Order: sequence, then C-alpha cells, then structure tokens
Amino acid sequence: MKSIISSILFVLLISPVHSQVISGEQKSISLTKKKEQKVEEIKLFPQLQIENTRFTNDNHNNFLEAKENAILEISIRNNGNGIAKGVELRISNENKSFKGLDFVPSQIVGDIHPNEIRKVSLVISGNNKLQEGLARLKIEVIEKNGFNTSPVNFEIRTRPKALPMALNWKSPHIPDSSVYNRTFAVSVIIQSGSEIKNINFFNNRLAQDPDYKITNINGDFLLEYDQNLYEGENALKIHIENEEGLTIDKTRNISFINEKRLALVIGNADYLRGGSLFNPVNDAIAMAEVLKSVGFDVMIFKNTSQKEMKKAIDEFGVRLRDYDIALFYYAGHGIQSDGRNYLIPVEAQLKSLNDVEYDCVRAGRVLSKMEYAATDVNMIILDACRDNPFERSWSRSGSGKGLAFMGAPSGSLIAYATSPGNTAADGTGKNGLYTSALLKYIQVKGLQIEDVFKSVRNEVENLSGGMQTPWETTSLKGRFYFKR
Repeated sequence: MKSIISSILFVLLISPVHSQVISGEQKSISLTKKKEQKVEEIKLFPQLQIENTRFTNDNHNNFLEAKENAILEISIRNNGNGIAKGVELRISNENKSFKGLDFVPSQIVGDIHPNEIRKVSLVISGNNKLQEGLARLKIEVIEKNGFNTSPVNFEIRTRPKALPMALNWKSPHIPDSSVYNRTFAVSVIIQSGSEIKNINFFNNRLAQDPDYKITNINGDFLLEYDQNLYEGENALKIHIENEEGLTIDKTRNISFINEKRLALVIGNADYLRGGSLFNPVNDAIAMAEVLKSVGFDVMIFKNTSQKEMKKAIDEFGVRLRDYDIALFYYAGHGIQSDGRNYLIPVEAQLKSLNDVEYDCVRAGRVLSKMEYAATDVNMIILDACRDNPFERSWSRSGSGKGLAFMGAPSGSLIAYATSPGNTAADGTGKNGLYTSALLKYIQVKGLQIEDVFKSVRNEVENLSGGMQTPWETTSLKGRFYFKR
C-alpha cells in the first residue's frame, strides 16, 4: 500500500499539467512553451509584355514609301505585381544591309505600374534611299532591374517613290536682279527622290562649265557655283536630271552693271557749341546701308572734327581713281560765307563770320577731288541747310540763310535738301524729311537719277505743305540709275 501511494505522488510531480479549481470547475493549465509561427514575406515582381503593335502611314496603306512618315504604336502591359522601373523601348533593324529607314533607336518610357498598359509611338520615315522589300525591325522592352521582354519582330513593306523634282533659287532670290560684280555666287535647293545624275549650266543659251559643289542636306541637294557674268543682261539656266530620269530646268535673269561705285557718307549731330541735331547720324547710317544695297562701296564717318573730315575727303579722292561713280552725302550743319558753302565740324566755335573759313570745311573741296579723279558721274548731296546756330552770337551777319548756289561741273549733280538761301527742318522722326524721301526713291528700280530727285521733290513739298523745296543743279551727260 505504501508503495502504491509513493508511485501516485511521483506521477503528480512530473506531470506537465496540474489541476486548478476555478468556480467549482477543474481546469488543466499547460506548462509547455508555445512554438512561434513564421510569416513568409510575399515578393513583388514586374512582368512586362509587348501586347500589341499598330502601323499607320501617311497614305493609309501597308507600304512605307520614300519621303513618307509612319507611326508604329506599341502597347506594353505590366502583368506582374511590382512596378517596372525605368522602362526603355529599343528598336533596331535586323537586316543591316537594308537601307532607307530613319527612326530613333531608343525611347524612354518610364515606370509602368501593375496592370497598366502604356502606349508608345515611334516615328519611322523613308528617305531617298529607301529600297523595295521587307524591313524587319526588332523591338525590345528593357527594365532597369533586368525584367526585360523577349524581342518581338515587326515587318514593314517598303518601296521607293518617284517624287516630282523641284528647284528653288536661294541666290539670286528674285527673278530679275541687278549686280555690280562680275562674279556672282549662285545657289539653289534641289528636291529629288533619287541622286542627281547630270547638271548642265547655261548663260544666254551658251553652255558653261563652272566648278560646282553639291551637298546632301536632309534629303535635299544644295547646289553652289560661281558664275562669271557678261556686261548687261545674263539669263542663267540650270538643267538637272536625276537617277530616275526625271528632269527640271529653271532660269533667272541678272543684269551686270559694270560700274565701280564709291560713296563717302558723313553725319554730324553732336555739336559741342552749336547745339545737337537729332537726325544726321541716323540719316548717315541709313544712307550708307541703302547705297551698299545698290552697289556702292561706302566710307562712313560720324560726328567728325575738321581734321577728320578733311582726312576722310582726301582719302575719298585717292580711292576714287579706281572707280567710275562718285557720291558724297553730308547731313549736319552747313553755312555759306562769301558765296561759298561750308560744312561745320562738331568742335567748331565760330565766334564770328571770319572763323568760318578756318574752322569749317569747304564743300568745294569734295568737288575738286571728284574732278581730279575724272569719275564718269559725280553726285554731291547736302542735307545741311539748317539754321546757323552760331549766327545769333555774332555782332554782324553776312552769311545769309541756308546754302549758296553751286554750279555743277560737267558730269556732276549737286542736290540740296531745300532751295538755295532757304533752310530745312531737322525733322522729328528717325530720319529727316528730305533724307527719308531720298532713301525711298533710290531703291526704286528703273528710275533715272533725274527722276529720283523729281520724286523726292514732289514728296517733300507735299509733306511740308510747300514750306520745303529740294533743289538740284546738274550737268550729267549720260543716263544713271541707282537701281536698274
């Protein structure tokens, strides 16, 4: 009996469960430590797929032709549960020997979220070298972390297209023009669906053989060459044939005026003691540009001292020996003294009438240089008939208003902004009234010089209400056109 009780006690001591009475019930409490449950992490991965490709071209057919654009639309789907990072679409030509396709080989798409469909459009063009056949393109989608698609092939049927030829003139840019240099730089743009095969050049129906250069620029051809001109009229004709046998020819007319023209232009406005003028420098700049446009080499000076004016006139006289046409234009203060006209430098003091001869520059100095150079046509234009700003401080005045009459030697023309003895206003616009009209009519094609100044006189009289009448003296012997 004793051994049975001992056995029962031993079993109770080693048992993992002991009893506890709660509310009259006996419950068992486990003393064993529970095992921890492991939670597995779910990983997210993108899965890209090229779902659809769609080809649309300008002609809405299944062919891509030369000089035609097409759109290749590609749909990319992310079938995975993760974001596709830094997606890039790449396209390449499987057949390296296939020529004539132009496209951008790579396009950034960006991130694509799960279940998102991203449409990407690529422009594919056929150039002049496009051949007939079947172009095979390889399309790949590349993902930043390596979740790329398998390459997909896309085929495009191609064929060349016989484009009509076109020739556009760059120089000369107008159908009829006048130039003053014997050598003229010709340039044209040729549009052709194939390479240029033959080029023939003519001038006045006579075959020419110039050295020329032809450059392919984005599928078009730039043709450049220098043409030696005949004196008078030149009919320049270009005849072109391409590899497809298509031809085109175009003609431009150029008049070569074999005259060497030189102009001296002076504008004085910033007078130190006589008060500033508003327009003369603007007038001089504008006149220089217009004279350049009608074939003059131009010497231009602004706000000159007496020394600078004399030096400019002397240099003008030396250079004139190599020219046929001479023109002198002056805008600024001018004065007459003892029947002679003087141009006033910007630093002149002119405390009395006696100072004019020593502080100013005699206008006749220019005419003397022209006569010595024996140029065929000589022009002196004086927009200098403004009121004398120094006269009010003189004790007596013997200068008279405006400029005095100057006789024009044979082959010469002398033009004044207003009639002798009268004054002209400086003007309130960018250019003086007289010079504005002169700038306008110098550029009118086909006007003889006498007609230019008649037109100027009519316009100035109308705009001034008859208060200002431009004047000229002339003994020109031949015809002269600023612009033929």
